[in-house]
Formats: sequence, C-alpha cells, structure tokens
Amino acid sequence: MQREDTKRKREMYKILRNWKKSTLSLKDFGETQGVTYGVMKYWHRKFKAEFPETKKKNVNKEPSFIPVKVANPITTLKTVPIEIHYPNGVFLQCPSDICKKELKNLITLF
Repeated sequence: MQREDTKRKREMYKILRNWKKSTLSLKDFGETQGVTYGVMKYWHRKFKAEFPETKKKNVNKEPSFIPVKVANPITTLKTVPIEIHYPNGVFLQCPSDICKKELKNLITLF
C-alpha cells in the first residue's frame, strides 16, 4: 500500500510541476490531465506544504517606475509680469516668479 501512495504522490507532483510551467488555471490543467479539481486542490496543498520554496515567483518583474524624458522643459515658457495699480497713481510691476515674501514686502511699501 505504501508503494501505491508514493507512486500516486510522484505522479501528482509531476502533474503539479507541469501545471506551474503552464498558463492554465489549476482547474483547467487538471481537466486536461483527467484529474478532478478537488483532487488537484488536495495535491496542490500537500505539494505547497512539502515544497514551500517552489511558490510561483514573478521572474519577469517589470520596474515600478518608468523613466520619462521631457523634450521641452517648462522653464522655456515666458513669465507674465505681475502689475499692481494703486489708487494714488503708484504702479508696481514685478516678475510672476517672484518670491511671496518679497512681493509682500513690496506691497506693504506703498
């Protein structure tokens, strides 16, 4: 009886190794081999318990980030000046990329 169990185990593990190489689901592969889904699940659990290091690994792992090349940097855009006209006739003009702190200082001067 022990020999039969060992022989069946070898057969099923061979089927499972072939399944891991395929792209089919466990159920579909079992059907192609004439083995029911329940039997495939049972042997798959036993196989995973005996060989935990053989879990399916993503060998062709794609990088998480894809490098991007910018053809025309944004800095080539023209800046539009900021213009402030005070009621007393004072006119303030400064570049739009001015620091907020500097702009505040300029505004409070007038």
